[in-house]
Amino acid sequence: MQLVQLSNKLKPLTLAVGLLSVSSTFAYSDIDNYSGILTITSNNRTSEYIKSVDKSDGSFFFNKFRFQNHLVNWQKKTLFLSSTKAIVENEDFQAIVAMGHSAVPYIIEEIDNKPSTLVWALNLIYNRKVTNNPTATISDACKLWVKELKK
Repeated sequence: MQLVQLSNKLKPLTLAVGLLSVSSTFAYSDIDNYSGILTITSNNRTSEYIKSVDKSDGSFFFNKFRFQNHLVNWQKKTLFLSSTKAIVENEDFQAIVAMGHSAVPYIIEEIDNKPSTLVWALNLIYNRKVTNNPTATISDACKLWVKELKK
């Protein structure tokens, strides 16, 4: 029984020592002898393809991820708040606003599906209100912004 316990404790230690000794024996450039990477990167077709790739695709997904992350956190933190000031001064709401025009498509998608106080972010991004009607509801404002920005 003690031998099994000792054996279980040694496995992680043995593995760690093995990994340390292996990683120090390789150089980053060792793969150059076997990979052909240098010939691929000097290939004209590959270079042209890399140049033609729209770099905004990557930023689209990154921005969508950032937006969704801030949105979920903002919703959790402000779900039961009744103070407009506390809702718009929340750090995640401010991060959405700081994303500027790159956040607009995500905001529009969100408020089109489910009207919310997220519409206030559009007021701050565009530095204007969509309506001056004092009786307009959040739902009304969401519909107006969606209509205006989807034209």
